[in-house]
Amino acid sequence: MKKKAIITMAILLAAILVAGAIVYFRPHSLTDRIAEDGSLCVICTTLGAQDGAAHNDTRIWENITVTKDIRDLLDEHPFRRSLPFSDSGMTPREKLLVISVYEGGALVDSVILSDSGEMSAGGAKYIMSGADGFIGELVKLLETTD
Repeated sequence: MKKKAIITMAILLAAILVAGAIVYFRPHSLTDRIAEDGSLCVICTTLGAQDGAAHNDTRIWENITVTKDIRDLLDEHPFRRSLPFSDSGMTPREKLLVISVYEGGALVDSVILSDSGEMSAGGAKYIMSGADGFIGELVKLLETTD
């Protein structure tokens, strides 16, 4: 009887751990962080070296109304939590994207994304697959609305 109780507890504990991992690592969407009437400020910095010196090119788009095209793009690129014991900083290869979310003129959230896929949002670290492509698509979309 005691052996059966231990096995039952082990199975229950394993099920709880699996369920917790599924919830923790579930995909998220950036549109969940933006209110229907919210606006964005997007800053894209391209880092590199030019003629042996550090070089960066920064583009800023302010007061962006979130259109259907932007929401669709945000939904196409989900992100998930990274491992909780991961302690590395963000390491952009070439691009760094900052999305500031505003509601009623007040800043409510900021998302920082590197083209290596590392992301910080709401004080937590996330991973986005295909971040480089997402940054390029978002910049192209914002340039057409200029």
